[in-house]
Amino acid sequence: MYQTMKKQHFQILIAGLLVVLAGVMFLTLKSVVPAAPATRAETASPTTAGIEGLGGEWALLNHHGQNVSHRDFTGSFRLMFFGFTYCPDVCPTELKRLALVLQGLGAEADKITPILVTIDPERDTPAVLKDYLARFDERFIGLTGSVEQIKHMEKLFKVYAARNDDPTLSDYMMNHSALVYLIGPDDRVLHLFHSQDTPEEMIAVLRKALAQP
Repeated sequence: MYQTMKKQHFQILIAGLLVVLAGVMFLTLKSVVPAAPATRAETASPTTAGIEGLGGEWALLNHHGQNVSHRDFTGSFRLMFFGFTYCPDVCPTELKRLALVLQGLGAEADKITPILVTIDPERDTPAVLKDYLARFDERFIGLTGSVEQIKHMEKLFKVYAARNDDPTLSDYMMNHSALVYLIGPDDRVLHLFHSQDTPEEMIAVLRKALAQP
């Protein structure tokens, strides 16, 4: 009988040790396994604080040949894209996407000003911009200026733009970044849209921004 009780105590001790060991292994694994990454929908909310280091004061010409500055747009939301009218693919694709976003927003689109800032001011005159933007949506505003003014804009918004004189082409091209800047009524950049963002995802972000007090 004594041997039987001793055996039972030993079995209970082993079972207890196994439970403790299992608990330790669970806590260890929980601490080293990374949390699941946030989905794009979860990370696509505009920040009310603005993105540090982007934006500032500027003065340019619009597609009607009128002098304008950042102050003329203060008080409204803006979707700003940097491109050029001779762009063969990226720029037309982006402008079509923005046109779809405006259509998808319906009446809410009246609160947003879509803007194309040229990175090729030598060719993109106000008249050229006006004719080009009319192919996408009449609400687009084109901005151009001197080479120095455009360089200033590129610096303010940290835009990459470089002339590409490819000898195999009949005219030069421009290499450039392709972000869309969501700018708030107080002139702060609230969000950066990337080329992989769908119109539906952009609309969701814009509606959140428009709903914020």
